[in-house]
Amino acid sequence: MIVFTDLDGTLLDRATYSYAPAAPSLAHLRARNVPVVLVTSKNRAEVSALRERMGNTDPFIVENGAAVVVPGEPDIVLGSTSAQAREALRRAAIESGVSVRGFGEMDLAEVCQRTGLEARVAALAMQREFGEPFVLLEGEVGRLEVALAAEGFQMTRGGRFFHVLGGCSKARAVETLITRWGDPDTVGLGDAPNDIGFLQVVRRAVIIPSPHLEAMRVALPEAMVADEAGPAGWNRAIFEMRLAGLSGKVPR
Repeated sequence: MIVFTDLDGTLLDRATYSYAPAAPSLAHLRARNVPVVLVTSKNRAEVSALRERMGNTDPFIVENGAAVVVPGEPDIVLGSTSAQAREALRRAAIESGVSVRGFGEMDLAEVCQRTGLEARVAALAMQREFGEPFVLLEGEVGRLEVALAAEGFQMTRGGRFFHVLGGCSKARAVETLITRWGDPDTVGLGDAPNDIGFLQVVRRAVIIPSPHLEAMRVALPEAMVADEAGPAGWNRAIFEMRLAGLSGKVPR
């Protein structure tokens, strides 16, 4: 059994970034040697710090599938660099007449304001290697998407930002690990449109409630829907699916 999970709004609380409500299910999965693979738009620096706090030693996927990191082995790089994505976004914005603000244009104070992160953590978030998060200031997102496609890039939407991607996706990265592990039983948990692809790849998908819930339901009609948002919903969903071989009352 392998568990693949998004972070913000899923395993992490959208406002506090805490995973504490999911600690009981994480502990039971760890005790049963079930890997928990973090699949996120966050970068390596952010995920490395989080994994250390969690005691997680499993492979992880960063920047919307741009790289698969297997501890002790060379990275599996699937996406374009941040510099390439930023240039593609700049050209596409001009071509489409859409006004955007990329992550690379923001200073520390703005990143803190837009994410709610404290400065120390926001500084980690700015250490991007691949892709480019951005906010749409004015114009039609569809026009920008077409212009990015002409540049050979695609875009997706996370909980707070749009993201420019070059040649990668969470789904492709998850498939890479599934193939590597010989097609194991798999579960995926996510809350936003950029999670849909990898949730379609796993055998059992769980939607964590968010403002995107209805779109997620349409894309994933057979998925389980957790009864709470964030890590509390994550915790309950894991136990209800009996992934840890448990029965009875869900631990709180």
